[in-house]
Amino acid sequence: MEPMAFEPGQRIGDYEIVARLGAGGLGVVYEVRHLISARREAMKILSPEQSGTPEMVERFRREVQTLAALNHVHIAALHNAFYHENQLAMVMELIHGETLSERRRRAALTLPEVLDIATQVLQALVYAHRLGVVHRDIKPSNIMIAEGGVVKLLDFGIALREESSELTGAGYLMGSLNYMSPEQVSGKKATPRSDIYSVGVTLYELLTGTLPITGTSSYAIMLGHMEKVPAAPHQVAPLVPAAISNAVMRALAKDPADRFASAEEFLVALQQAQSGRELEETAVTLPLPKPEAMSSTPSGRSLSQQKTPSGSSLPNLPLEDVSRKLAVFIGPVAKIIVRKLAAQTDDMDTIYREAAKHIGSDTDRAAFLRSKRQ
Repeated sequence: MEPMAFEPGQRIGDYEIVARLGAGGLGVVYEVRHLISARREAMKILSPEQSGTPEMVERFRREVQTLAALNHVHIAALHNAFYHENQLAMVMELIHGETLSERRRRAALTLPEVLDIATQVLQALVYAHRLGVVHRDIKPSNIMIAEGGVVKLLDFGIALREESSELTGAGYLMGSLNYMSPEQVSGKKATPRSDIYSVGVTLYELLTGTLPITGTSSYAIMLGHMEKVPAAPHQVAPLVPAAISNAVMRALAKDPADRFASAEEFLVALQQAQSGRELEETAVTLPLPKPEAMSSTPSGRSLSQQKTPSGSSLPNLPLEDVSRKLAVFIGPVAKIIVRKLAAQTDDMDTIYREAAKHIGSDTDRAAFLRSKRQ
C-alpha cells in the first residue's frame, strides 16, 4: 500500500514539507525546512500502513538508533527523530546529488572516479564495522554522490548491530539479491566480510559494466553467488589494471575466510594497486547489463541440464515437492538448502529432518515435518 502523502506547505512538528524526494521500503522521504533555523533537511516518515506491522516499526526504530551512533563524513547523518500523530519520522542531512545508479546511467565514469567512489565507501565501512554495524545492503542505489564528489552511504534500514537480535527468521533473505554475499543467500548471519563481498560486486559492475553473477531467476542468481566464479574484471574490461582486478576477485571469494579480513585491508589493497603509477583518465564505459547476460545460468547450462552430484539419486527424489513445502516457511533459499541436502543423502527422512532445522519457529517446524506425510 502506498504510504500516506504529505503536501508541500504542510507542517509536521517543527518542519514544513517542501517536496517529496522519493519512496523507500520503510516509508517516504521528503525535503523539509526547519521552521526556526530554516535549514533544509531530508525527512523519512514511516506511514500508518507500515506502522501496523511490528517488524517494520522495529526495523525503522533500529535504523534511527543505528544512525544516531554513526558520525562519519561518508555516512548520511541523522539530525533528529520524533513521532507525529503516531508516525515515526527521522530527520537527516539533505544531500544534493545523485545515486551511483543514476550517475552510471547518465555518463561514463573514469577509472580514477570508480576507485575514488570505492575508497570512500570502504572508509565509511571501516568506521561502521569498528562500531559493530554491518550494513547488509551495499549497492549502487544506496550510494549517493553529493556535490563535490563526496560519497555518502545511505539506507541502514536492515543494518545489523552486534548487540541487536535478528528480526528475520532463519532462511529469509535480507538485502538485494544481485549484490548479496553467499552466506546471506544461504540464510546465514551477515558479517563485515559480507559487506566486503557486496562492495566487490558493486566495484566489479562499475569496472566492467556488468554484474559478476546473473541468471534468469532468483534461484539461478542465488546458486551463482554460491557456486559460480566470474571472469576477472581485467578479462572483461582490459583497461582495468590486474592488481585492482585481483583485489576485486578476492573480495568476491565464496568463503568469507578467503576475502579481505576487513574493509580497511580491502581499502589498503586498492590504494597499493594505484601507487607508483598514473591511472589513465580513460572513461570506463558502464552500460546496463546486457540482455543476453541476464539469460545465462551459473554453469552456462540450463538448470535442468546441470549435473547432479555423483553417488546421489537426485532425479528420483521428490525434491521440488520438498522445496515447495519448505519455501512456505523460509522463502526461495529453500531450493538451495534442499539441493545441498540431497547431494549428501538420498534418505527423505533425513532431508526433511535437516531441512526443518532452518525453520525458526517450533510450530512451523512441526507443520513442515507433518507435511511429509501429505
